[in-house]
Amino acid sequence: MQKILLIGNLQQLQENIGELLLLNHYNVIQAADGKTGIMAAQAQHPDMILCEMSMNGIDGLGVLGTLRKDPSMERVPVIFLGDKYNARLFRTAMNLGADDYLISPFSNNDLLLTVESRLQRYQYQAAASGPAKATDEHDLKKLIREFTENRNTMRVAAHETVYKEGGTPRYLYYIREGKVKTVKTHEDGKDLVIGLYKKGDFFGYVALLEETPYKATAVVMEDAEIVLIPRKDAEEIFNRTPYIVTRFVRMLAQNVTEKEERLLGIAYDTLRKKVASALVHLRNKYQVTNTRNFVINISREELATVAGTATESLIRTLSDFKNEKLISIRNGSITILEAEKLEDIAFR
Repeated sequence: MQKILLIGNLQQLQENIGELLLLNHYNVIQAADGKTGIMAAQAQHPDMILCEMSMNGIDGLGVLGTLRKDPSMERVPVIFLGDKYNARLFRTAMNLGADDYLISPFSNNDLLLTVESRLQRYQYQAAASGPAKATDEHDLKKLIREFTENRNTMRVAAHETVYKEGGTPRYLYYIREGKVKTVKTHEDGKDLVIGLYKKGDFFGYVALLEETPYKATAVVMEDAEIVLIPRKDAEEIFNRTPYIVTRFVRMLAQNVTEKEERLLGIAYDTLRKKVASALVHLRNKYQVTNTRNFVINISREELATVAGTATESLIRTLSDFKNEKLISIRNGSITILEAEKLEDIAFR
C-alpha cells in the first residue's frame, strides 16, 4: 500500500482529504506543521507528500527546500495545496522542485487524478534509474560536470547570436560564463525576450526534446563561454541517464510556466506592472548572493524587450520608480532599493 504524507493544519487537509485517500486504499500519515512533517518524511519515507503552502513556523517552501537536500527524498513527489494563486510563490515552488500545485477549491476527482499520475511517474523514474546508482544520480553537480567536461567550447561576445529561429538544432548548450537570452521577433520587427539564462544553465534543449527547429533566437547578453554538446551525445546521455531527462523536463515545465505568466502580463498588465515584473524577474534570475540591493546592468532597449513595452515608456516608468525611491540609477545601472514594494506592484 502506497504511503502519502499530509502536512498541514487545515481541517480539510487532515480530515476530508485524509479520509478520501484512505477510501482509495492509500496509507495516510499526518503531520500538523512543517517541522513535524519534515521529521515524519525522513522517518517514514512516504511515496508522496501533500503539503499545505501556508503554515506557521516552517511553511511549505521551507519543507520542500529541506527535503530536496536529502538524497533519500530528492525525487519523492511533493504536491502543494494553496487557498489562492500567488504567481511568486508558484514560481518559487516549481523552481525548488515541486511536482504540482493545486489551488482550492478543487474536486475530489482532480486530487485523485493528480495523486495517481504523479505516483505513476515517480514509480517509472525509480524503476528506470535503478537502486544501485542512487548516490551518483542524486549528485546533480557531479552529473553536470560529467556531462559538460572535455567538450568543445565557444567564446561569444555580447550581442552575438548563438543560433537563429528556424535553424536546425545541432548542439545542446551549457553556459560556463556569461548570460544569454532567447528572443522572438514579431513580423513588425519588435523583439520580445522569452527566456533568460545564466552561468550553470542549459539552453537550446526544447528543440532537441521536441525534435523541431529552434523557435527563438539565442543572443549573448554579456561575453560568454558556452559548452557545445553535440546532439547525438546529448541524446545518448538522455537515454542512458533518465535522471538527467527528469531534470530537463522539470526545467521545461518551469520555463513554460514563466513564459505563460509573462505573456499574460505583457498582454493585460499596466505599464507599471510590466516594468516592475521585468525588474523582479531579472533579480530572481540573476541574483547570486543575499545582498540587500540588486544591481542590474542592462541597456534600456534590452530591458524594454524583457518588459514587453516601448523603450520610451520604459524610461518614463523607471523615472517614476526612481522618484518613488524604489530604485536608483547611476551610470546606466539600476539598483533595486525596495524589492518587496516592486513585488507588490508586479504581483498584486
